[in-house]
Amino acid sequence: MKGSVVYDFFAEFHVGVTIFFVLSGFLIAYRYSDLTNFSFRKYMVNRFARIYPMYFIITTLAFLFDINLSLDFEFLKTPTLYLFNISFIKGFYSGHKFTGIPQGWSLTVEECFYIFAPLIFFCLRKSMNFLIIFPIILYSIGVCMVKISQILSTSFFGSYDFMFIYTFFGRCAEFFIGIILAVIFKKGNRRPSFKHFTYTGIFLMIFFIYLLSAIKGNNDTGIRLPLGKVINTFFLPLFGIATFFYGLLTEKTIVSRILETKLFVLLGKSSYIFYLAHMGIVSAIMWRFMPNFLFFFFPGYILGFLGLIVTSIVLFYCIEEPLNNFLRKKLA
Repeated sequence: MKGSVVYDFFAEFHVGVTIFFVLSGFLIAYRYSDLTNFSFRKYMVNRFARIYPMYFIITTLAFLFDINLSLDFEFLKTPTLYLFNISFIKGFYSGHKFTGIPQGWSLTVEECFYIFAPLIFFCLRKSMNFLIIFPIILYSIGVCMVKISQILSTSFFGSYDFMFIYTFFGRCAEFFIGIILAVIFKKGNRRPSFKHFTYTGIFLMIFFIYLLSAIKGNNDTGIRLPLGKVINTFFLPLFGIATFFYGLLTEKTIVSRILETKLFVLLGKSSYIFYLAHMGIVSAIMWRFMPNFLFFFFPGYILGFLGLIVTSIVLFYCIEEPLNNFLRKKLA
């Protein structure tokens, strides 16, 4: 029920984006931070082939059909907005961030990190102090962009609230926490005696999610408050998510064994499509063609979740993986 403790807790599951940003920072740093035989062209081709094809397809579907799946051709009515969406530019505008694929704003953040990452790694080779200096520079750029936006009265960056929640310049700390985790793990010369990182990380993630739900007041989520932004951007990723990931990397637990199973590996591979599909046109199409008899066996939310998983796996094998492999070979 809306307003209940359980509802408020699950309303804070937007922190999945925070987990994604930390994981992205870790993976990109783990693979590329030493810049050995680094090719910027190959690096960007791999990132493009992984992210863009499905995003373009689903975004185009969103502009082709309305929510009732009737042909709408919105990209012909609003060509500029469509271009803003397929180019990721929409994520810089507070008024456009939820157009097309509503959750797609986070991919603008992700693409900014991909572009900045090689420069970050180059600077880290000079001095590890850039792990502190670079975020300060990025936050300063974000603040300046908001100031300029306010002077010009545009929705570009729009407000400090928008900058800190929806842009790379306000969310960069999450990526840097992932980078720090990769640096620590790659050194690997000293293992702490503490052996419960996985479960401690899970506990702290639950604690910080609950804390966000407890402080939200009349807001839709706790992240709207200054303290909520600090919890979501610093405390949760540093003490909760990074601790959990470090445990997965260094400990053998029931959690790690489950995540290593073929089922969860498959769910991991199809997770990007699940993210693109869980809100918007794909979920609307899924519900339209869901067999009616299934509603007698499953509650709506369970049916929707299972349907999205199956849809994501099918789209991964039929579209995403073939396109990914084709583009990597073609563009490389």
